[in-house]
Amino acid sequence: MLVLSRKLGQSFHVGSDVRVTIVKIDRNSVRIGIHAPEEVSVQREEICFELPQPRPQPYKAGAA
Repeated sequence: MLVLSRKLGQSFHVGSDVRVTIVKIDRNSVRIGIHAPEEVSVQREEICFELPQPRPQPYKAGAA
């Protein structure tokens, strides 16, 4: 794992077309902005590895 130190407003690049910028720093959180092409999927880790849940089927009267 690469660990970087960045200050507010500073950026770093991932590959040639993804730029990550430090947007806001609070006591216990950091906000980052990600500039990437539309075809690049950007997801939070907890969503990326979440198992898909079945969608509830709408109720149909008289269906058995």
